[in-house]
Amino acid sequence: PGGLRLARALVDALPGDALLVVGSSNPIRDVSLAAVPRGDVTVLANRGVAGIDGTVSTAVGAALAHPGPAYALLGDLTLLHDTTGFVIGPDEPRPDLTVVVLNDSGGGIFGLLEQGAPAHAGAFERVFGTPHTVDLAALAAAMGLPHLRLDDLSDLPGSLEPARGIRLVEIRASRAALRAGHAAVRAAVAAAL
Repeated sequence: PGGLRLARALVDALPGDALLVVGSSNPIRDVSLAAVPRGDVTVLANRGVAGIDGTVSTAVGAALAHPGPAYALLGDLTLLHDTTGFVIGPDEPRPDLTVVVLNDSGGGIFGLLEQGAPAHAGAFERVFGTPHTVDLAALAAAMGLPHLRLDDLSDLPGSLEPARGIRLVEIRASRAALRAGHAAVRAAVAAAL
């Protein structure tokens, strides 16, 4: 599943009065491009479309303040850049928060930008793709968080029952076809206009 499909499916499946904290880079763009707007869902994001630091902490804090069910849609690098946001003292309040992570093992956004062009393929992965080998299930276990990996987006609605505490829902994807997929979307829009 790609980010556009995930964004559309997630926003569609959220319960009414939900909070959705959306990570920068591809997730906020994916929600903007593919999700059907809903007046009964509150959407928050940090610093527009750029800047991933502190997003887990933002989601935790926003979930604590929100009276309804709370969710976050993050990319894997956004999650990794603020993993310590899950470290909450034993006497501190813990939110009910479901964190949905699209794990494409790196910075997919850069494949859509100029540096993702075929001319830069030789240096792209190391410099911009920034692949990682972090096992998100093991990371969740180290933080004491339940982890669920979905291989099919049709299973997403069932994973969104309001959480007790914080939990991590991981969806793996490949960055390989991201640039071509977005080009196909642009072409389809252009043809329709």
